[in-house]
Amino acid sequence: MRKPLKHPSTTPRLLRLAPLLLAVLPWSVAAAQAPSAEALAQLDGFALGLQAAGQFSGTVLIASGDDVVFEKAYGTRDEQQETPLQVNDRFNLASAGKMFTSVAILQQIAAGRLSLDSKVGEVLKDYPNRQFANEVSVRQLLTHSAGAGDIDELFGAEHSADRARLRSLEDMVALHAGRAPEFAPGSAQKYGNFGYLVLGRMLEVLSGQDFESYIRQHVLQAAGMQHTGFVACDDPAADLARAYVEVDGKRVRNCATQPSRGLPAGGEVGNARDMFRFVQALNAGKLLPAALFEQATQTQREFMGLGFFATGYGKDVPARDFRWGHGGSTDGVCTDVRHYPATGETVIVLSNKDAPACFAVSGLLHAQWKQP
Repeated sequence: MRKPLKHPSTTPRLLRLAPLLLAVLPWSVAAAQAPSAEALAQLDGFALGLQAAGQFSGTVLIASGDDVVFEKAYGTRDEQQETPLQVNDRFNLASAGKMFTSVAILQQIAAGRLSLDSKVGEVLKDYPNRQFANEVSVRQLLTHSAGAGDIDELFGAEHSADRARLRSLEDMVALHAGRAPEFAPGSAQKYGNFGYLVLGRMLEVLSGQDFESYIRQHVLQAAGMQHTGFVACDDPAADLARAYVEVDGKRVRNCATQPSRGLPAGGEVGNARDMFRFVQALNAGKLLPAALFEQATQTQREFMGLGFFATGYGKDVPARDFRWGHGGSTDGVCTDVRHYPATGETVIVLSNKDAPACFAVSGLLHAQWKQP
């Protein structure tokens, strides 16, 4: 069974997303320099080649500082139809949506309702497994070092009945709330989805709002993201990119294997321009205080900041190669959002094809980007 919303350390389909401190806070993009026309042409040709090979369809947005310098759609909105994708079409964001949950939790910290070292049981006072409640911290949940594990019942055609009965976030958390941590909290790191469901439930208790309402009001609307939100997989809207998966030898819509709507672990729907607005809002301090955002986008452990991928590839990464953001994949979906503070480049690739092609597209341009 394909497991969605994962990081590449647990499956080869996902992306690995040296801390960099800049003199101006929030992250400065004032020194950004645009890529050459030749580099953009090479990127376009590469994406076209993947499209021709049937490996990629989606939208690509490249920005230098606050200026969009490249934006193009490739392939079709639905593999069983001929309608071409448009640059403003909306896609399942997969695990890139975890950034919304992270921002919401960090907002609770900024408001003094929580700290990084707060334990789950301080908020979810009746959490059944007392080891998990008493030992797992917010920091560990954000960095996938809590041993929280996954929640397989939300994914796969064989779990359609489970998805139908798990109507609320409280129900989903209750499904595994009796489970002890997989390892001593803080002793290891293993990417998973269940910890983010716990964070989402904590957000509901702290804010007094349901998860969707809070994210809509305090993250998406605050960032000016008018085309991003919680949309049913089978919504007939014309601007939704449709994704497919093979089940019992037949190509069917991936609604057969996915949660119907976005969750704290990801799966919201949005377009590339909105994800760029999200990056801009974070850089401008519209969503989080500058110092807290700086901390969140420093590498805390291996590939993770506080809910953001915050690294390059391995130790001693050159400053220009450091990036923050988040990638993800699920059945018929591949998404990558990355920002390089040293060069000011933002790369957003949203696809309605399986990974890993979108990651190859998003990684191509940076090596050719002019040094600031």
